[in-house]
Amino acid sequence: MYELFQRMVDTVKRMPPNLRFMIVISTVLVVAGTVLIYSWAQHMTYGVLYADLPAEEVGAIVDQLEQMKIPYRLSGGGATVSIEESKIGEARVRLASAGLPSGGAMGYEIFDKSTMGMTEFVQKLNFRRALEGELTRTISSLSEVASARVHIVMPEQKLFVEDEIAPTASVVVKLRAGARLDPRKVNGIQQLVASGVEGLHAENVTILDYAGNLLSPAASGDPVAMLSARQLDLQKSVESYLQNKAQSLLDGVIGPGRSLVRVNAKLNFEQVEKTVEEYDPDNLAIVSQERNEETTSDNSATAEGGNAGSQVKKENTITNYEVNKTVQRIIAETGNIEKLTLSVIVDGKYGPPAEEGGEPAFTPRSTEEISQLSGALKNAVGYDDNRHDSFEMVSVQFDRDYFKDEQSELDKLEQRNFFMDIGMKALKVIGLVIAFLFIRKMWKKIVSAVKAWVPPPPPPPKPAPVQRIEDEPAEPIMPEKRKPKLTDQMSEVAKERPEEIAKVIRTMMIE
Repeated sequence: MYELFQRMVDTVKRMPPNLRFMIVISTVLVVAGTVLIYSWAQHMTYGVLYADLPAEEVGAIVDQLEQMKIPYRLSGGGATVSIEESKIGEARVRLASAGLPSGGAMGYEIFDKSTMGMTEFVQKLNFRRALEGELTRTISSLSEVASARVHIVMPEQKLFVEDEIAPTASVVVKLRAGARLDPRKVNGIQQLVASGVEGLHAENVTILDYAGNLLSPAASGDPVAMLSARQLDLQKSVESYLQNKAQSLLDGVIGPGRSLVRVNAKLNFEQVEKTVEEYDPDNLAIVSQERNEETTSDNSATAEGGNAGSQVKKENTITNYEVNKTVQRIIAETGNIEKLTLSVIVDGKYGPPAEEGGEPAFTPRSTEEISQLSGALKNAVGYDDNRHDSFEMVSVQFDRDYFKDEQSELDKLEQRNFFMDIGMKALKVIGLVIAFLFIRKMWKKIVSAVKAWVPPPPPPPKPAPVQRIEDEPAEPIMPEKRKPKLTDQMSEVAKERPEEIAKVIRTMMIE
């Protein structure tokens, strides 16, 4: 073994420098390729465990992963932690049991520590921190919110009610990529924070995004301005609802993209409170009745010689009547539809082109069809003649040139992407073929150069000559007997019995 190794070393030393360089480079390439192929085969597919985390959260999660002996990767400036996809579920469960991620805020677990010796001020401060942390976690659990911060201002209680200051709160949210908070969810966050803090009203909660944009309605002291904004939102919602109903009906009848519907709804936002008193004079009710009777003696009759001791009776009755009265308090509802205005445009019908290769012939929809569609739409949106609603439907030809141009551009783009994909794949194949041919050529050169410089192996030792004894005669070599072949047998039969061979040949020719 040592001699073989020494021979290889001597052979390499006798090689020229460029040949040795080529051998070294080839060896390095082969080893590197083997390592890369092995690492690619053993490569683990990493998935995102948590993303968009603060630095302190990432540090705690990384410490836990190291304790669990789970390999990890950091990306996104250290805010995203990735691990092997098959271990994501297990890691999240184990991290959740350890309280990670905590949302970047301390919750009520702040009171798990010993609080002996703390002053009342520190206790209140910790309670406010815990309340902010719990609200932060709840808001961060929304699908659109990546992270959040909550700040609560709780003024000290005053002796007099008129001196008290209402608490306020501010919320800063970081939205996920491509997400947005609609007004309904913004209002929900306001109600959430207001319900979690004693004495806090929703209008005193301000919500901002990370760019500083105000998401919550401006807390103006003018209730009329706030009411006008809500009325405008309500009007838009009603118009959008009715428009979607009418549009879906037309799309199902004449096909999508062949009609346009616009709705204008005039809503009545007047707040009317009316009290009505009605009297019924024909229907009287006795409220009270007072009856007095008085009897007196008449002495004048005795003096004139008449009957003595006659009595006079007087009766007085007082009756109080009350007229029936009905009192009604009527409060009119706000937001009722006062008037609807609908405008509908529908496309016509298309027939075969008048000329070969021309545009399809356009035919407007008939009056009967327009009337049927109008009746269906009126019933769908709640058309009412008593409100003096307005409705109009026309059939015109839609301009399709824009869509044709867009479709042509999309077709060209798709075709270009298709050919580029094929070209990239062809270039990869060509590159692999060229690399293979180059490596093959270089390998042949290396092998030929090595063969030229490596000395040929020593010839095998010659066998020792066999010594013959002159006294003993050499045995003659007899030829080995072999069995006669079939051809030899056929030749002998043909020589001895040619008639039988002729019969056999004639029989074969007849068959």
